[in-house]
Amino acid sequence: MRDKRVTVALPARSVGELTQDRSGLVRWRPDAAWERDGQEPRLGLDFLRRTGQRSEANGLPAWFENLLPERGSELRSRLSAFYALREGQSFELLRALGRDLIGAIEVRRGREIKDDESEEPESAVEVPSQGDDSSVRMSGLTGLQMKFSMSMVNERLVLPARRGQAEWIVKTAGREYPELAAVEDSTMTWARHAGFAVPEHMAIPFDRLDGIPVGWVDGEAPVFSVRRFDRRDDGGRIHQEDLCQALELRPANKYGDCEPRVSFEGALRLVTDACGEEDGYEMARRIGFMIASGNTDAHLKNWTLVWGDRPRPTLSPCYDLVSTISWSQLGWARRDGPELALRIGGRRHFRMLDERELVAFAAGSRPWATDAVLTGIRLARDAWPAVFRDAPLRMREALATHWEAVPLLRRLGPLAG
Repeated sequence: MRDKRVTVALPARSVGELTQDRSGLVRWRPDAAWERDGQEPRLGLDFLRRTGQRSEANGLPAWFENLLPERGSELRSRLSAFYALREGQSFELLRALGRDLIGAIEVRRGREIKDDESEEPESAVEVPSQGDDSSVRMSGLTGLQMKFSMSMVNERLVLPARRGQAEWIVKTAGREYPELAAVEDSTMTWARHAGFAVPEHMAIPFDRLDGIPVGWVDGEAPVFSVRRFDRRDDGGRIHQEDLCQALELRPANKYGDCEPRVSFEGALRLVTDACGEEDGYEMARRIGFMIASGNTDAHLKNWTLVWGDRPRPTLSPCYDLVSTISWSQLGWARRDGPELALRIGGRRHFRMLDERELVAFAAGSRPWATDAVLTGIRLARDAWPAVFRDAPLRMREALATHWEAVPLLRRLGPLAG
């Protein structure tokens, strides 16, 4: 049996290779010349911290596993079935999706290494016939939600995305979260009015989508679409990594619950050290907006560092901002109320957030963190009237309750419409 091999590349050069042997062990071998050149262009923070080879017996090394949809998600299941793979075949799925992953990374099918070290060309992975769906180019998007990379053509979103045209990530809504597209669109619009960097976005009717494989979407509710900040208008790609990748955590640890545990303090320290204090302050302001908007899903994969071709990253524009308390199963109908995605000052529940938690947050991160979080909250409060009338009723009602229930917000409230 042959070891399988793929080349890992950024637009300017090859940076290394991944191999999988007969036992399933996956090894990362960085390109020696790339490491000698100081790892330029950059691949990620953890590669700078820990150079050399690494291996993983269960799937891919964590940084590369984070390039794929999460295990157990409908998106992972659909893509695995599309390529006739088992869900656990991460190496094969990465190989199949490798030319259209998030950011600028490409995983190119190389040649297979025989046991005797001689080499022969490897045949391309065959995509199983899907009838009318066989021409669909499946993009490697991450997360749990069903989503597609599409292009806007004549005011319609088309799958597959067309190179050289603006690309959009289109997220469909399950039946358990009615009005999801409208709530996300309103939250992102709110953030833009509050002064945060937000890509172009919109909620659009399902019937303006073309090319979605039959049976892949449950229902025809409106969808949320956001312009990709990792794609240039000319089709060029911009390299990025999320905080799970930067911390070398498995996707399953995106809420920071497993060892090594990660809080918002730790995430803020990472961003400040990597990007500089200006970006750290911006992240803390966004944490303030997250608290103000009742977002329980601001986990580590929803914060991204953009590298481009620079030696130091910057914080990405906002994305996946959703007032999740708008649904009872995530909001104040829960027994102990909604929970933060990561701990602040040792607390997880919104109802426990007060000035003491902010003091502890600053003590564990940066002295200016308290001021920055409060600034983000005030910006959200002052911007809310601009979006109040267009926000769904469920969102308006949930936020009124939220601002009465969270001690940190109550002292600044109520949230005026």
